[in-house]
Formats: sequence, structure tokens, C-alpha cells
Amino acid sequence: MPGGFTMLQADLNAHDYYVARAVSLASAQFGPVKSVRVHRKPAPFALVEMLNREHAYELAFRFGGSMFGNSVLVHLEPLRKAA
Repeated sequence: MPGGFTMLQADLNAHDYYVARAVSLASAQFGPVKSVRVHRKPAPFALVEMLNREHAYELAFRFGGSMFGNSVLVHLEPLRKAA
């Protein structure tokens, strides 16, 4: 994708708990994660709340998400199968 970011990949066939856990682990590389909420409609995304705004900014920059205070809307895409 343009801008140096990619969508966050997740197993969208898994239960929301496991998707949220995967998103939390991926997001934790940018700082402490306060909460993750997974939404599947109208398109799959996660609302990730980081401990502070700087960490939220880094997460939003990496995955091209939109920021709302300390929260980031991160679009999800299905895991790609290895060739």
C-alpha cells in the first residue's frame, strides 16, 4: 500500500477473542495496549486503545489507521497463505 504502511493481517475465521489477542500482540510492539475491540461489519477493523497518544500515533502510522485520542481504528485483512 502507498505511504509505507500495510493493513494488519488476522485470521478472520477465528473467534473475536483470538483476533483481538493477535491485534493486541501486533500493536504491543508500539507500546502498552489498553484495550482492543474487534468489529466485523461493515468491514473488519479493530479499535485499539493505547496507553498514550505517542504510541497511538506510531500504531496509526504503521497500519494507516485513523486516530481518536489514544485510540486507533486499524483495518484488518485476512491472513495470506504462504506460497
